[in-house]
Amino acid sequence: MDKQEEVTPDRAPEPAAAEVSARLLANQARPALGVAGLSDERIDELASAFIAKDVGESLEGFLRWARVEGPVAPDADRVP
Repeated sequence: MDKQEEVTPDRAPEPAAAEVSARLLANQARPALGVAGLSDERIDELASAFIAKDVGESLEGFLRWARVEGPVAPDADRVP
């Protein structure tokens, strides 16, 4: 009897709940924040920070917070 190789499905590991929450929040906020001048990358960064720092979870709260944080990260223009 030949031993067959074990077959495992090609699946990526499940993302953490915080990562999923941040992605959903970013996607919901993208239209409003894009009009306000924030790039998709910046919206993703802010959504991750909003969830990770436990600032809140609501879309309205995120929109207010993200507008205050602005389209550019602090120190982004700083030359070392």
